[in-house]
Amino acid sequence: MSSLIALGTGGAATVATFYLYVGVRGNNKINVKPEHVPYWAFGIGELAANAGTAFQQISGIGTQLSDSFKGNAAIGDWQTGATAALLTIAVFGLKPKAWKDALCGAIAPSLFAAAGGLWVLPASLVSGLIAAFAK
Repeated sequence: MSSLIALGTGGAATVATFYLYVGVRGNNKINVKPEHVPYWAFGIGELAANAGTAFQQISGIGTQLSDSFKGNAAIGDWQTGATAALLTIAVFGLKPKAWKDALCGAIAPSLFAAAGGLWVLPASLVSGLIAAFAK
């Protein structure tokens, strides 16, 4: 059964990335406000998690970031939830910047899923909605 728009996850990730790129530039008919970039990027990250190999490197960034904190003996015990909390604070606590919010938003779904617990809820809710429209 095909969905409403039948893009597939790889096609939807590409279309959403291009829309975000065109919209952030602001010189076109599409305009994405800086405070909306994390939400767009989060959706792109969700799509990338289910897309082909071209997009699977995005989820690896979050894992590598968390592993770099875990491997640092000076910090002590570090769990993936702490990395997810830092990422969330960086997105919503700092002034909106398109490059920062796009990167953090795109790696957030895989990092939230790896963290487990309550962090999984936003990723699983958005994933279910996207799956209903993209496939």
